[in-house]
Formats: sequence, C-alpha cells, structure tokens
Amino acid sequence: MDEFTTKKMNEEELDEVSGGTAQAAVKVKAITPIWVRVTSSSLNCRYTPGGKIAKVYEKGHKLKVDGITADGNWYRLLIYDPKGGTCYGYIAKQYTQRI
Repeated sequence: MDEFTTKKMNEEELDEVSGGTAQAAVKVKAITPIWVRVTSSSLNCRYTPGGKIAKVYEKGHKLKVDGITADGNWYRLLIYDPKGGTCYGYIAKQYTQRI
C-alpha cells in the first residue's frame, strides 16, 4: 500500500481540504467579473462567509469578484491561499464599492 491509501486524515485536516462543513451550505451565483475597491480601513477575506480569515486587504485595495452569495451580502473571489495554491475567498459586500 502506498502513502495515499494508508494515511488517514483527522476531521480538522479534512475541513481544511474541503473548506469546512459550512462550504457546502454556501450558495453562490456566478456573475460577470467586476472590480471593487475596499472602503473600510481593512477587510477580512474569509474561506467561507463569516468563517476563518484567509487574508486581510487594506483600504483602497482593488479586487476582482466573480460571484455573489444568494443573500447578496458576500462577494466571491479567487485568492492565492497563504497555505499554498488558490481557492475561493469571500468578502463582505458592504465594505466595498464597485469601480
């Protein structure tokens, strides 16, 4: 047996790979990509709406978003994950302005 079939992941590792249990509940509508600017002093980009912080953007930072959650409160964007690779992140729409 190789390393991939013998190594078992614990729940925390599995959540990190899958985006956590909240990820499955996120309903996102794809939109034509638009650019937005951060209007607050700083803006947390999260792995899921209201979830763990992936990175922080400062006021004036420009971001390209390509989706919006069903409730209209969060934009989705593709980010470079600080842990490596790319993934989707979510930012609160109320702290941005379309440009």
